[in-house]
Amino acid sequence: MTKKIIEMNAEQQMHYINLENVLAVSRGSTERMLKYLFQFQELIPERLNQLKKAKNQDNRTQIRQILHKMSPQLQFFGIQNIIIPIQRLEFEYETMPNQELEVLVTEIISKLEGALIEVTKTIQKYHV
Repeated sequence: MTKKIIEMNAEQQMHYINLENVLAVSRGSTERMLKYLFQFQELIPERLNQLKKAKNQDNRTQIRQILHKMSPQLQFFGIQNIIIPIQRLEFEYETMPNQELEVLVTEIISKLEGALIEVTKTIQKYHV
């Protein structure tokens, strides 16, 4: 089953999540991997909505707090190319120009939405 999941990761051309990373942390257990994916599917939409709201309100402090809370989960799931923008926003949230902040937050939101789609597809494929 582990080999099948790794092949699926390549076959589906995952752009946001790294199933191999999640599977490794799950010690090769598809059941445990699905548990983690369900947790992601449960937690991230709420945080994503909070992030969108904070962005619309131009609340830099709230953006930083939300991203700080999500960062460990996103690293765990191997979300591609998202950690550096999050770290920049965490450390430069007060001084970053508005336009740059807007671009980075929009990019992070887009990647999170893509990751949620991939997680949902993966759950549907393996959850019987």
